Amino acid sequence: MPTVAPRGTAENAMPSALIDTGVLLDYLAGEPRAKRAIEPYAHRSISVVTWLELMAHCPPALLESTRGFLRSFERLSVSESIADEALRLMHQRSGLPLQRALTWATANVNQLRFVTADAAHVNKDDTNVVLPYRRGKAPA
Repeated sequence: MPTVAPRGTAENAMPSALIDTGVLLDYLAGEPRAKRAIEPYAHRSISVVTWLELMAHCPPALLESTRGFLRSFERLSVSESIADEALRLMHQRSGLPLQRALTWATANVNQLRFVTADAAHVNKDDTNVVLPYRRGKAPA
């Protein structure tokens, strides 16, 4: 089970971020680009939706180590304002899946960078979205 690298120092730390499910799946699979995407952030969060997705897909033998890994992230709950923001995102971006909308909305409402490797539904004017790599594409 990979471990989270030490967080950035105060001098070089980037703003706080919410890490998307896909990036964490890649990280847990040993994807170096995912590791590089996560490391710079001094404060790392996940949505309760991401926590549930990862734990639900986790092999039984890895449940405890995965749970321990996820404890290194602040887990943010879904509130009424997050549900409202998720609905706004889904209306604005046709085809945006519910779980993705909830995760993205959690970042927006908590004023966090949204670190994702899923470029679908992301526009160039989405200033809080960080797309460090594209999932499924090999590095150039």
